[in-house]
Amino acid sequence: MKIKDIISETKLRRSAEAAIPDAQFYPALDNSSPYDSYRFGIALAGSPDESMDRLGPTQSKMVTLAYTDGDAEIINKANKIMGVKGKALSSKKSQESSTVDSKSGPVANVKRNRYGV
Repeated sequence: MKIKDIISETKLRRSAEAAIPDAQFYPALDNSSPYDSYRFGIALAGSPDESMDRLGPTQSKMVTLAYTDGDAEIINKANKIMGVKGKALSSKKSQESSTVDSKSGPVANVKRNRYGV
């Protein structure tokens, strides 16, 4: 097959169409926005039992996370350069949820191998 045959194709070949049941494509979900495809995947995962906000908490906007003061400094400098301001989604400190088990279970004693390690 020549490249011009691939580029000029406007529909599936009959053999492919016959072999693929209920194939659909989504003109409204452009691959230039991975977020839209991601949200569609989330909707698929919860369907048909769940409903969800189509856009999610951040829509398709940029999200940053500052784990350290250095990270925050970098983000703040980039904000200044770009003339933008972030909108807080969470508190500045990380905290364990009360539903998370923060204590480890028993750990086996370390056994030395034949090399003494």
